[in-house]
Amino acid sequence: MRVALIIDSLRIGGAQKLVTQFVSAVSRQTIETTVISLRGDPVASNLDLIRSAGAEIESFPSHSLLDVRRLMRLIRYLRKEKFDLIHTHLSYANILGCLAGRFAGIPVIATLHSTGHDPEQKSRLITRLEEVILRYFARRILAVGYTVASTFQDRLGSRAMDIIPNGVPAPIDFAPLARQQLRREIAGDENRVVIISIGRFVPAKGYEDMIKAFEILHRRDPRPVLVIAGVGKLFEKIKSQISELQLESVVNCLGARNDVPQLLAASDIYISSSHWEGLPMALLEAMMAGLPTVATSVGDIPKVVTPETGILVPPQDPACLAEALGDLVSVPEKARAMGAAARTRATQEYSLDIWIKRLTSLYEETLSQSRV
Repeated sequence: MRVALIIDSLRIGGAQKLVTQFVSAVSRQTIETTVISLRGDPVASNLDLIRSAGAEIESFPSHSLLDVRRLMRLIRYLRKEKFDLIHTHLSYANILGCLAGRFAGIPVIATLHSTGHDPEQKSRLITRLEEVILRYFARRILAVGYTVASTFQDRLGSRAMDIIPNGVPAPIDFAPLARQQLRREIAGDENRVVIISIGRFVPAKGYEDMIKAFEILHRRDPRPVLVIAGVGKLFEKIKSQISELQLESVVNCLGARNDVPQLLAASDIYISSSHWEGLPMALLEAMMAGLPTVATSVGDIPKVVTPETGILVPPQDPACLAEALGDLVSVPEKARAMGAAARTRATQEYSLDIWIKRLTSLYEETLSQSRV
């Protein structure tokens, strides 16, 4: 089976991680993959992962979404390569991939990753265009979670959706000495409580709420350190907020990192302050690493984080976020028990193997229907 994976960009993000994990984990004896990016500024680490998996990489950049010349080039390429299936990720890829697939005669599975969007990044016109294209041109529509599917159902009319929750790799083996060294690097002292968050610095992640919550916690208990890994357009704004609150010694913005599994393994508590979400990869990775979670009750997070594995709070409520963090910091035995339960749940429900099997079955079913 030859599959073209089309994505908006190969920058940093959850959808990009899904694509790189898929091409790395899938057996090339059964599926041959090509990753197609609609932007020309990939992150080197993503390229390395894709190439090391033996997958091909192509780029079709343009300054305009509705660039007819790019669309025609994409259609010609898809026809020439004779792909069996197209799988698209994110809005631009859903729009262009579905159109190109229809004209190239190739079935398309389009993926919905989130329940909301940043109005600065995606206009109402693009949102509406995506909905129309999905309704009439996608062979199958895949949602990464039940809340995502529910959010889009009214917009997509009678179109049925497949739901396959994201999957993450098994936890890494991390030697105690290496863990101590990394804790010293990110927290200054391996004996401090390390609270970590992973994600892009964008409005959806609610980092301003997180910093306010941590400032409240810090006034009550000076032991914890907050570590945030990621980049994005709000990076400098959040850094300024940290400085204004005089938290530079206890909040560490790491920027882009290639060692997220190690960072999670070196931490004690995971925090998510999102205003909206689908099913966040980083939260699943944290659970797989054995971390208890404090998270806002948005998207599919309430379906994943149970009372045994973490604490849910309302979005945009820093005081409540701080209270939940303080609960876990003050009772480390409770935090460790939740972390162990989180790892068990992630292994049983959200492993990479389970995700690959479900996705491969969807591919095979889609192709069988297309041949009828």
